[in-house]
Amino acid sequence: MKLFSVLMILGSVFGLAGCVADVDPSSEQWDDAEVDEQTGVAEQGVTNGAVNAACADSLTLRSSPGGATIGTMYTGPFNGISKFYVASTSGSWSYGYSYSLGQWGYAMAYYLTTSYSESGTPGQLGYHYACYRSDGTARGGGIG
Repeated sequence: MKLFSVLMILGSVFGLAGCVADVDPSSEQWDDAEVDEQTGVAEQGVTNGAVNAACADSLTLRSSPGGATIGTMYTGPFNGISKFYVASTSGSWSYGYSYSLGQWGYAMAYYLTTSYSESGTPGQLGYHYACYRSDGTARGGGIG
């Protein structure tokens, strides 16, 4: 939560209206969940029976683990945090309901977390969000 406060203070001090602050810019190149789908996950922060945040710029919803693409969940200052109800998790895949897509399917468990916060309205001045994966990776940003 300290990191989120720092972003808000920096945004206020420098007048970053309309700018997006990325908490972990070094991960941008590799943050697309599709790139890492074959990676094994040792530790997961996903919570079954709860609404989790898709803590990635984009996270693919699939028909089965590694199967056909149903759609993509997006998280950012203009979309807000994509939320995913996790019914069950097996290995590195979680089955659940994507609120942004209105569909049931499978998503990579590594990118799901219940450790998230947001304030304001996505796409509007004053909106801020942050999420934290189990490996310590943080993502966040805001508008103004």
